[in-house]
Amino acid sequence: MSNFVQNRIQDISATISVLLNIILIFLILTKSPKKLGSYKYLMLYISLFEILYSILDVVVSPVIISKGSACLVISYIKNSMLSQTINIVLHTSYCGSFGTSMGIFALHFIYRYLTATGSKYISTFESWKMICWMLIPITYGIIWGLIGYTFIGPNAYTNDFMKNDIEYVFGWDIRDTIYIGPHFYKTDSLNFTWIDKNAFIAAGGMCIILLSSIITILYFGVKCYKSINNMVKDRVSTSSSNFKNVQTQLFYALVIQTIIPVLFLHIPVSVIFICTFLELNIGLFGGIVTISIALFPAIDPLPTMFIIKIYRDAIIGYVRSFLHYTKIFPNKNCAIQSISNHPKDISTPNS
Repeated sequence: MSNFVQNRIQDISATISVLLNIILIFLILTKSPKKLGSYKYLMLYISLFEILYSILDVVVSPVIISKGSACLVISYIKNSMLSQTINIVLHTSYCGSFGTSMGIFALHFIYRYLTATGSKYISTFESWKMICWMLIPITYGIIWGLIGYTFIGPNAYTNDFMKNDIEYVFGWDIRDTIYIGPHFYKTDSLNFTWIDKNAFIAAGGMCIILLSSIITILYFGVKCYKSINNMVKDRVSTSSSNFKNVQTQLFYALVIQTIIPVLFLHIPVSVIFICTFLELNIGLFGGIVTISIALFPAIDPLPTMFIIKIYRDAIIGYVRSFLHYTKIFPNKNCAIQSISNHPKDISTPNS
């Protein structure tokens, strides 16, 4: 897949991501019921991160290239108006943002579980302590970025090993690039192969972050699902139908928001690590992963926007009003009531 095609897809994905997340931020600020509580700020935090992530993706324009036991996330900076130092910071921040996203997923599911079970610890999200919770993903990102730049950043051996392939595939001089990526096994002029300990240290640290996110999502996701099921079973009266609807919305949003990062982030990155470790050339898969990572922030807002009823109704209302006032759909009956008059059927945080 050509670099031009990848960049255009990244640009389009970033534009969609910024637009959708701005719309979601507007809905969160204007349509969220008061009972949503501090979860509103967590959703805003996630949306703002995804906007920043998308902007970084466009500015850095990373691509993935592999050869043998080396796999690099690389950016071309020759035509950049920014200094090399700033480009290094941006590239490292982009790589670190993947670690931040891992922390955000974990935090998201921890909050969901505490809310569903009515845990006393949910109060820690309703005070200044929420800042401490939000610092966890940022810490994940800083650690990921520092590990990458310190242990698997540019070095003379990898430059010599990859320069011909980079020039052949992209037409770039490696001196005009910035990259981060492991090179597990190295060979000298006598064909003696040794293990690069820095690559294994970096891979170990990143795998710990990745696995901690996956384990947290699975553990709290399953416990949250069981808790919701138990609560719904306990409320069998007809008056609890609204409660059941709310919990169903929460469950579907939870499931989809688990599938999205697993499919677009966890699995692709895990496959790259495994293939590189086993010296399996990923070929076109590197381009697919680059696009997959870029698509994630453009898709992630959709479950919240369309599964959560109060947000979905607001979007439908705005679309119908737009069609009515632009005479595309002039039937006056299609204009629905203002969402502010719509009964608020959300009694618990449920994005």
